[in-house]
Amino acid sequence: MNLFQGNMPFFKGNLHCHSTLSDGALSPDEVIEVYRSLGYDFLALTDHRLLSPAAQTKEGMLLLSGTEMDYSLAGEVVHIIGIGMSEEYSRSQSSRLGPQECIDGMRHYGGRAILAHPAWSMNTLTTLTGLHNLTAAEIYNSVSTYPWNGDRADSSLLLDQAATHGALYRFVASDDSHRYQGEAGRSFTHVQASDLSSKAILEALDAGRFYASQGPRFNQITLTDTELLIHCSPVDTVIFYSNQVWAAGRCVTGSGITMAHYNLEANQGESFLRCQIIDAQGKSAWSNPISLI
Repeated sequence: MNLFQGNMPFFKGNLHCHSTLSDGALSPDEVIEVYRSLGYDFLALTDHRLLSPAAQTKEGMLLLSGTEMDYSLAGEVVHIIGIGMSEEYSRSQSSRLGPQECIDGMRHYGGRAILAHPAWSMNTLTTLTGLHNLTAAEIYNSVSTYPWNGDRADSSLLLDQAATHGALYRFVASDDSHRYQGEAGRSFTHVQASDLSSKAILEALDAGRFYASQGPRFNQITLTDTELLIHCSPVDTVIFYSNQVWAAGRCVTGSGITMAHYNLEANQGESFLRCQIIDAQGKSAWSNPISLI
């Protein structure tokens, strides 16, 4: 089984950023120009508790409607990114009821819901396994590390724990840009879609044809009965993760690696598998976890 289709293009996007409409430093037009200049193909402006306009194309960049809703729980917060909702969502009361009702409301109005920065939010395993119908979670959030925050940008461990307990989140990487003082352009989600339209991007997210990245690229990921095979841009490290605390052949290291595989027959009892690739500059890309059961 190939996860990507050979003749379909990839589009680079950021699904989490802020403007002066909430707590960002730049106007919406300035934010759009920042990401256009960085080579992004699509963008969602996700200002707090506000829905940005419905999908439109502006000077070659696709703009998805978006928002960020937030909830305070005991010892943690839950932030939900919504993208692709219709304007009717703004008049909905669902977001005021709680995280799950927010997710359900986003989907009801044609959108997709993404869990933002779970490590930064101090999300618990109970929370991660208790939320349903999320399209993805942020495995990496650019602004959730120094010099803007403590070092909680990477949510890999939390999401692996959730997957081990049956909650397999797909992964996006987002900037969550606020100040635009170096955090913009550090992360992106690479989506393989039939065309650059809201409908095609949302359909690709539903199908799982995407991965999270800071730079490296997955060209193909193939699952067979005996192995997981990845083809990628040149990297120095490939790591395969699963629910097992130890497994043979988990790491591949070298220089300019463009292909690696993981032997499923050598490791028994695995319920999921995912891959991280790291290039010579220390930048990562993360594949979505694949269920093996």
